[in-house]
Amino acid sequence: MENKEKETHVSKFAENPYVEIKKRVSMAGVWSVVVAVVAFGASAVLSDPQSSLKLFLIVVGVCFLIYGLIKLAVGNKVAVCRANGKVLKKHELLFESSEVSRLKQMVESGNFQSIGSLPRAVGHKAGAKLTLFIDDQSFATAQVSEFIPFDYEPVMSPMSYDGDRVKEIAALTKAA
Repeated sequence: MENKEKETHVSKFAENPYVEIKKRVSMAGVWSVVVAVVAFGASAVLSDPQSSLKLFLIVVGVCFLIYGLIKLAVGNKVAVCRANGKVLKKHELLFESSEVSRLKQMVESGNFQSIGSLPRAVGHKAGAKLTLFIDDQSFATAQVSEFIPFDYEPVMSPMSYDGDRVKEIAALTKAA
């Protein structure tokens, strides 16, 4: 018997040559820390140690500080177009598992108007996923994935589009 090594497919959406995932500072975290500092400062101004207002300001300050530090530590992940540096919006459309090959063919041919006619997934039938990253009507990238127990695996390499095709893709996401 031959000893065949199991081929592992590690690539996910992170290997999209058109899209880069960047981590940005969370503005909600920054504002939460500022509110916490203001609450602590206001509680320090109050001279009565038994004041319920002072205790309230300390509790509010602690809550906002914890929330803010968590948001700053986690940050925001943003998809950015490598070509022009613009932020992309991610959309995921789910279809029935029987439509994987037709969906792949439509994306490869750029026939996005026909994708709207494919049956959408209901419940546990979501076996195909179309992942779209769209810029403000000037750039888009698409990739089809198939659900293989416990995760979606890409069935095609990402494709990029520009011009009128981007408008068709944007219309597809608005219809969803």
